[in-house]
Amino acid sequence: MRGFDFVAPTTLAATLKAAKGRSTKFIAGGTNFLPDLRHQHDGPAKLVIDLMRVSALQGISSSKGQIKLGALATMTDLLTNKIILREAPILAAMSEKFAGPIIRNRATVAGNIIDGGPAADAVPPLLALKTKVRLASEKGRRTVDLDKFLTGYRQTAIRSNELVTAVTFPSPGRNHKWGYYKLARRNAMAITVVGVAVVLKVRRKKVEEAGISLGSVTAAPIRCYEAEKILEGNVVDLELAQKAAEACAAVAAPIDDIRASAEYRKLMCEVLPRRLICQALDISQDND
Repeated sequence: MRGFDFVAPTTLAATLKAAKGRSTKFIAGGTNFLPDLRHQHDGPAKLVIDLMRVSALQGISSSKGQIKLGALATMTDLLTNKIILREAPILAAMSEKFAGPIIRNRATVAGNIIDGGPAADAVPPLLALKTKVRLASEKGRRTVDLDKFLTGYRQTAIRSNELVTAVTFPSPGRNHKWGYYKLARRNAMAITVVGVAVVLKVRRKKVEEAGISLGSVTAAPIRCYEAEKILEGNVVDLELAQKAAEACAAVAAPIDDIRASAEYRKLMCEVLPRRLICQALDISQDND
């Protein structure tokens, strides 16, 4: 394996300056980087930059109705942070099912996003929360909607020597309804077979705004726009929940693999969203 230079700056400015004009790989927790490195015999890049000491990328905060997760926020942070537990408990529910304690202590939110994998556990709830990705490079800063940031199988809209500095999403409100489910072949340390996230803002029994997403059933996790539209502006009953679930299944394009068949995944893309919508809104499911 070809060698590479390694630096560990402590400021964002120093990080961006070090990356300028060089073939660079940014790492944080390293839970994806290190396994990938074993299979890249020609080396990952000429320069590897460790971000874990960059304080500007750390922390979770809330301001003016927006929740901000620093790029270095870990899955363990999502489990314990008071802002997340109060404002976006769906992220804590996701983190509880994410790998195991050792991995959760290292794995970062930004790392899970930037890997671009279809089974990235953090992405479905972040999509349902309508998250934006903040990016920075020596050329400047920009913000991209998460659903536009994911462009294909392990592909994203990130540019050369650009890094994720944070992700943000509007607070759904303390009284919002939500549901999350990770279907896998065992309860821990398992890759997702189908992931589903539902976030519903409800006022006087009417769904004012919906966020619904699927993971592990397309090349990258997706939002289910048509399903969201079906629910929005309506008092939802079982029939409407079923229509939204069918809209979810319609946009899924799963594959056969060693974990499940495409046919089974497709069915779960209807069953699980319906179940989560009904559970969130206290709708009876006599036959479910």
